[in-house]
Amino acid sequence: MLSTTTVHRCPHCSGKRLQKNGHAEHGAQRAKCVDCQRTFVLSPQGPRYDQKFKDQVVSAYQDRMSIRGITRTFGVCYQTVMVWVGGKK
Repeated sequence: MLSTTTVHRCPHCSGKRLQKNGHAEHGAQRAKCVDCQRTFVLSPQGPRYDQKFKDQVVSAYQDRMSIRGITRTFGVCYQTVMVWVGGKK
């Protein structure tokens, strides 16, 4: 049986000296770089929303649906909708 070792590096400074630093909301392991003191997720997931879903939300906004209605219907945060439609936070 072969085992593989994964060497994680800091995405900011490429340092190898990392400390475990809790877990993210979705359960992924977080780490802190000893060199630059920045924190990050060791194995980040891809984008949470696909482009088709974003297009549906923007289309609903362009069809004059309220931001509050969009957040309730699609389950997306108010600030996220504002970023997608190009408004200010």
